[in-house]
This record gives sequence, structure tokens and C-alpha cells, in this order.
Amino acid sequence: MRVHQLVPRLDAGDAIGNQAMAIHELLLEWGIEADIFAFDMDEYGSQFASFDSAYREFMPREEDLLIYHYGLYCDNFRLFIESRNRKILIYHNVTPPEFYTAFYPEAVRLCTLGRETLPLLADCDLALGVSDFNRRELVAAGFDESKTGVLPINPRMEKLDAALPDPRLAHWLADGKTNLLHVGRVVPNKKLEDIIKLFACYHRGINAESRLVFAGPYPIPHYYAALLSLIENMGLEDRVFFLGKVSEEGLKACYLESHYYVSMSEHEGFCVPILEAFYFGLPVIAFAAGAVPETMGGAGILFHEKDFPLLAELLDRLYRDGFLRERVLSAQRARMEEFRGDRFAEKLHEVVNKFMPVLAHGEAS
Repeated sequence: MRVHQLVPRLDAGDAIGNQAMAIHELLLEWGIEADIFAFDMDEYGSQFASFDSAYREFMPREEDLLIYHYGLYCDNFRLFIESRNRKILIYHNVTPPEFYTAFYPEAVRLCTLGRETLPLLADCDLALGVSDFNRRELVAAGFDESKTGVLPINPRMEKLDAALPDPRLAHWLADGKTNLLHVGRVVPNKKLEDIIKLFACYHRGINAESRLVFAGPYPIPHYYAALLSLIENMGLEDRVFFLGKVSEEGLKACYLESHYYVSMSEHEGFCVPILEAFYFGLPVIAFAAGAVPETMGGAGILFHEKDFPLLAELLDRLYRDGFLRERVLSAQRARMEEFRGDRFAEKLHEVVNKFMPVLAHGEAS
């Protein structure tokens, strides 16, 4: 029996790609034949994946297992439907289209298609959300609840651990200013405009020696332009910086030299950067939307109202109140224990065991 994974894209640093690679490496470690097929890929992905057309030769094999990662509309969903393999769907969530209405009609179309397609994937042996928030969406879309479960994201901190922080970026960030950080794509559901508004309150009312850093690609020109206009109108051009997509070395420098992590996102299927911030000891404050409360698991600081002056005062208190700061960081460290690599391996082992026997010490029988 072979295990195939099918993804829309396999790119460096992408959450879906990282999950697929974590699964792939464990399957190989357990002695299982495994491969990855992608509709598209970057140079990194091309080292590990083949184009999804190559999967067709395996589609008639009833003894094989297909794991399909679904987090955006992609035509290769038809391969999943037509395949005679046993099937597992892993749902990473599709952003509701209304977030894109004012900025990008094509994203509205693709997100609408993505959500409309989800019920067509319900004929599978097992459907897993990367969070229970996602699992509940599967049930709402018509999936048999008895065939659903949760396989959380494996944050793969060892990759960031192994990276040496980018020296130039680290030097720039370590100039004495207080750095507020957000990591992720510059897209409307992340509500980066609200982070900018919070930063304006913090910078003007509490700490003039501060900056705001966004690390992540900006794929929607109209939204990015709107953010730049907001920054200009607020007079913050020399205090808010968009780094674009950064390397692992650059990302590590951002985490090591920042002081707070802020999320204002109003839709998340999981949110890996929150866990990365936990790991590197940044106090996290995050808006309680989507899967964010579940990901944080009682750690960090969740808020339900975007009261920017009050949140700015909270950041100041975290700086001045060492006891509160340590309580927050201690809870975040404890939460990270739930995402150790061995725990992810145990959960994946349970899933694979439903379809083929895998010995407890990790070899295929």
C-alpha cells in the first residue's frame, strides 16, 4: 500500500505545505511508501512533489490511501472525487469570500468556489480539520460527523531552531525600539488595518520609540495600497514596515528581536504564527475569532472588542508588570507542550492505523 498526498501547492513556508511535509517524513520514517502531488509548486516544493497529473496512474488502486489537503479552491479536487483509493480529507479552511469583496473580485470567485466545492468532498473515509473549528465546518457542510476528527497542525519548530537569524535584519530590529510583530499574508481577513490603528495608539500615547513590522507576502495590490494610504494618513510612514515574504533566517530574526505579537484576524482556520510567537517568548495578544481561541488554548491574551487605546495600555502593562508578563509567557510555554513533534506523530499514527497496521515503534508491518 502507498500513501499519496494531494495538495494545491507545495511552497516553502506555507502552512499546508508544512503539514504535508511533516506527514510525508513520518510516513517514510515508518517504512511506508509515500509521495506528494501538487497542482503547482515553488523551487522548494519541486524537490519533494510531482505535478498532480502524475497521480492519475495510482487512482485505480483500491488498496492505496489518498490524503487530500483542502484549503483553497483547486481543480485537483476532481482527482480526489474520482480516485478509488481510500480517502482522507484534511481541511485547512477556506476564507469566506466577503472579506475580499472590496479588494479582489477574483479572490471572491475562488473563495466562493472553494466553499461551494467542500460538500462535494464529503464522500470520504475520514475528514479531519486542523482545528475543531474546521471540523465543525465540515459537519455543517454535510460530512458525516462520525467520520470526522481533528489532526492539528505540526508547527515544525525544529526548522526555525536550525536557522541562523538574518544578521542584517536582526541588527536593524535590535536598535532599542520596541517592535510589534505580525506574521502572515497581507490579506483582508487578517485585518492589518486594525493592527495599524492599535499601533498608532501605542506609538503616540505610550511609546514613541516603537515600530510595527509585518512579515509576509502581499498578494492583493488594492488591499496593500489601502494599508499604505492609512499609514500615510496617520503619519506613520517611518514606523510601519512591510518586509514581504521572508526566509526562515529572516523570520527567526523577527521573532527573536520583537517584543509583542499582535493578531487582529477575523478568520483563521488555525494560525501557526501564534504558536511560533509562543515558542520564541513573545507575549501574544489576539482577537478571539475563528480558530484562534482554540489554537491559543487558554494561553496568551484574547480580547473580544477592538478597543485600541485600551489594548495599547495593555501592551504597556505587559512591559511594566513583570509578574503579569511571566504568567502570560509561562502559560504560552505550557501550551507549546501540546504541539511537540512526538504528540503529532502519535495522532498521525492513530489515523494511519485505521487504514493499515503500523507497529508502535514506527515500522510498517
